[in-house]
Amino acid sequence: MGNNNSQNLITKESIFTALMILMEKKNFKEISITELTKKAGVSRMAFYRNYNNLEDIITDYLDEFFEASYKELVICEKNDNNEILIRFFSYFREHKKLIDNLIKANLANLIQERCTNIFYSLSKEVVCSNPHPEEVQRFIIEFVSGGLYKILIEWAKSGMKESDEKMGGIIHSLMTGSSVKTIISY
Repeated sequence: MGNNNSQNLITKESIFTALMILMEKKNFKEISITELTKKAGVSRMAFYRNYNNLEDIITDYLDEFFEASYKELVICEKNDNNEILIRFFSYFREHKKLIDNLIKANLANLIQERCTNIFYSLSKEVVCSNPHPEEVQRFIIEFVSGGLYKILIEWAKSGMKESDEKMGGIIHSLMTGSSVKTIISY
């Protein structure tokens, strides 16, 4: 059983890696399953055992990616939002190729959905030193995750020139600035 799981992981990694390589060279919508499986060195049957379509590869990977990033962010000292933000940008920098490919394929919205989910989880464990009523909290999380997503995409499009520390500092100062603080302190 364990051997099948490790073989399945290798198959999925091969498929994902091949997809990233193909996405650098071609439009996402022009990539065929046959072309992908050939590049990955796996059978079409192996592909369909794991996925229904190409987008499933990305969503599966992003789910694992965000689960790992959540674990990375949650180990930060409680309420150290600046450190959480620095780690957030650092984690995404490590996966720049993925972000660039998703932007190019007009699939960056898949990141936003998961950003929102991760911030809901983080808000319960780490981020919010001032708990808010649930009906207000959800709007704050949508606001913060939407803003972070837009900044992440803009940062990626401009080549991630700013350091992770600078990006964390920028966002932290925005979040603790008077206008946002007023909204969050509601």
